Amino acid sequence: MNIVKTWEIKGYKVKPPYERILKVLISPLTHKEVKGLAIGMVIIPPGSKSNKHKHEKSEEYWIIVDGRGEIEINGEKAKLEPGIIVHAPPGATHQLFNTGEEPLKAYYIFVPPGPEEETLRKMKSKNKNE
Repeated sequence: MNIVKTWEIKGYKVKPPYERILKVLISPLTHKEVKGLAIGMVIIPPGSKSNKHKHEKSEEYWIIVDGRGEIEINGEKAKLEPGIIVHAPPGATHQLFNTGEEPLKAYYIFVPPGPEEETLRKMKSKNKNE
């Protein structure tokens, strides 16, 4: 059994203009029993956004838990609020925006895992420097 307490995971803080906190919670690189996915958390402060990007080989899902915002996937926009789940297929260009007055918090899931590796490297590097 694997139990992750999200509040105990130190995230990586991305600097403006794409200010946000990224945390990798479960991945084959953090839990050897995990094989088919990676789960993380993104926290975007009011007025900020993620960079526009894509993952060539992985689907990405978001489960919105706090805040309000928008997501753009391949040019199509949708409103975000708690309880919404969004899916982006492999290769889809996407970007999250916090349009609300409180942090936008979402779990993200990569299937298959892989894109989380860069965030894990940055998390480890940041924690070594503290």
